[in-house]
Amino acid sequence: MHEYWAFIVKIKFMKLLIFTSFLILSSCTQRIKAPINRMISPEAIGHGAEIEYKQMGFSEGLLDFSGSKTDNALTMGSVANRELYLALGVAQKADIFIRIPEQSTSLLGVKVQVLGEPSKGRSEGHKLAFSVAMGAERDSFEGTYDVKLKSNAQDFSLIHGYRLNSMILLYDSITYSKYNFEGTIENAGPSFSSNEFDYTAEKILGLQGGVEVGGSSFKLKLEMAFQKISWTHTESKTYTSFGYSLTAGF
Repeated sequence: MHEYWAFIVKIKFMKLLIFTSFLILSSCTQRIKAPINRMISPEAIGHGAEIEYKQMGFSEGLLDFSGSKTDNALTMGSVANRELYLALGVAQKADIFIRIPEQSTSLLGVKVQVLGEPSKGRSEGHKLAFSVAMGAERDSFEGTYDVKLKSNAQDFSLIHGYRLNSMILLYDSITYSKYNFEGTIENAGPSFSSNEFDYTAEKILGLQGGVEVGGSSFKLKLEMAFQKISWTHTESKTYTSFGYSLTAGF
């Protein structure tokens, strides 16, 4: 009977996650951005759920259609944006999650812990996990040019950590990602040879390191991150970013 009610609670929680995700996504305007920080724990939840608010860095590529061209280099930079992370522990060492970043592509994924005990165990020692996430979206925005945009993203992470005690976890991770944005300019003039554009960043490399402080019900993460990224028609760039997050677990 206990397992039955636990299952019902999980199903209702997932419905809440999906509903909340749609609400947040409906209020976002998409731009060409890729996350620098991740703040992914090497520990699975261990049955239960988590909601995490993140303040983190993103590399940003601004579209440039000067000269009536659709293959100009992106104007690159970095910005600080928010991300909402919702996760459900579906097994002792496996979570499913959705990442909902501000003005970028949302990702649905799975994290599997292969070494050490999950978060609820609070056991000391080494931890190791990997995550796989993918996402695809369509959007549009208006300005000098009215653009319809669609995106695809894949993100892979390997996360290592060492829990010093029940309150402190040190972690580091390496990420490998691919982002693609393509679209059409709805009001392109006759001077444009094409109203379509396509930008891809393959082999985006990320390195992250940080500390998690707190218990299984509430915790704080602090993280420094590095990213190397190269978009189509654009020179390779490197970025560093500091991020933090607050997590509530239940």
